[in-house]
Amino acid sequence: MRNTPGWRKTVCLFVATLVLVAGSPAHASPLSEAETVRVTIPAGDVELGATLYRPAGASGELPAIVTAHGSAATTRDGVGFYTNAALAMGFAVLSFDKRGTGESTGEYERFSVETSDRVFHDLAWDVAHSVQWLAGQDGIDETRIGLFGGSQAGWIMPLADSLLRENTEIEIGFIIIGEGVSVSAGAEAAHEAALMQSVGARDTITRTDMLTAEAAAIAFEGEPGFDPAPVLDDSDTPTLWFFGLSDGVIPVLPSIDLIGARIENGETHHTVHILPFGDHNFTNTVTGERYDIAAISRDWLVSIGVLE
Repeated sequence: MRNTPGWRKTVCLFVATLVLVAGSPAHASPLSEAETVRVTIPAGDVELGATLYRPAGASGELPAIVTAHGSAATTRDGVGFYTNAALAMGFAVLSFDKRGTGESTGEYERFSVETSDRVFHDLAWDVAHSVQWLAGQDGIDETRIGLFGGSQAGWIMPLADSLLRENTEIEIGFIIIGEGVSVSAGAEAAHEAALMQSVGARDTITRTDMLTAEAAAIAFEGEPGFDPAPVLDDSDTPTLWFFGLSDGVIPVLPSIDLIGARIENGETHHTVHILPFGDHNFTNTVTGERYDIAAISRDWLVSIGVLE
C-alpha cells in the first residue's frame, strides 16, 4: 500500500462529511492490564493462534472487535496499536497471528495484482472465521462485533463482512479502517511503482513524489486485480475511514474521491475522517504526536449507537 496528498477538488467535494482534527496524544496502553486468554481458532485449512483480550475489570456482555492485519507478515503483537485502541474504548478484542506467522499455520504470501483476489479472499476468510469464533464466546455481545485494522486491512475487512453476510447469520456492526484504500490492487501497484521511481535513491518522500504517485493511480487503466468496488456496492455496514494527508504509503486522495462519491450518492453509512498532517502510522508530522484514533473512533461509535 502506498500514498499521496496534495489538493484536488476532492477534499472540498464533501467537506460536510469530512472532519478535520489537529490531533492529540494517544491513550496510555491498557494492554498490560487486560485479561488475556490464548486460543487457537479453526479457519478452514489453517489454524490461527490468537489472544482474546478483555479490559481489566470489565463485566457483562461486552462489545467486541476483531483486528485485521496490514500487508506485512505480522503476529498479533503487530496489530497491538489497534488492540490497544479498542481496549481503551471498552471492547473485548480478538487478535490473531496472520496465517504463516507466529502460532498460525499455513503460508504467508505477499500478494501481486495477479494473485490479489485469491490472497485477499484467504485473508478475509481468516477474519470471518475469527468473528464466528468470537460470536460464540461467553460474555460477548454478538450484536456489537466490529472490525478494526489498517492499510491492507482496508481491502480485507469489507470483504470479510461480505463473506459473513453471504455465508452466515452474523452481521458485522461496524468497520474502522485506518489508512486503507478504496482503489483496486492494480491502481495501488501503479501508485507504488511511480512512487519508487520518483523517490529513487533518496531516503525521504517529498510532496512531489506523492503527487506523482497519486497521478499514476488516478490514470491507471490496466488489470485491476482485486477491486473493492463490488464489495462496497453490496454493503451498508457503518464504516469509518481514516486518511492522513501526509501518508506517503497509500493513494490517499483517489481513495477519498471514491468514498466521497459514494457518500454523495447516498451511501451515508460511510464516514471519512481526515488527519491533516497524518502519516501512515497516524502520527502528526508537524507535532510528532500520534492522533488519538481511539477518541475519534469512540465518538463515531457513539453516534451510530454501538457505544453509549
